[in-house]
Amino acid sequence: MRIAEFGSTCAIPEPYSSGLNLVRGALQDAGLSILGELDLFGGPDRHAVAPSRPCRVIYIDSPLLLFEALALDRAAAVFLPLHVVVREDGGQTRVHWISPAAVFGMRLPAGAAVPLYDLQTRVSDAIAPLGGVRT
Repeated sequence: MRIAEFGSTCAIPEPYSSGLNLVRGALQDAGLSILGELDLFGGPDRHAVAPSRPCRVIYIDSPLLLFEALALDRAAAVFLPLHVVVREDGGQTRVHWISPAAVFGMRLPAGAAVPLYDLQTRVSDAIAPLGGVRT
């Protein structure tokens, strides 16, 4: 089974730069925090193999869900923040996010399962109105 089968993909019919801004805005409007971003196109090490198209990883979190997860089980911190990948795909923008619960076969720490599910649901609900096709 491929890792891509564990997540969701959304195609937004916008060029990369405006699609990235739409994703950022939608996530923030949903009350989610953007903790940071990693530009994989330019890359921190220009000698490393980098994607041939613009690509960015956005680290998403919700302080309340993080607090809930850590209060129940400190091991939950390993699975947060959620990584959302935004990349150029021709004239549109693709957004990917992977479910840690699916990757680890639902063997998550007790405190992480519900907050992670809630975070993924909020990400999905935030990105869906952007007019993207979800696969």
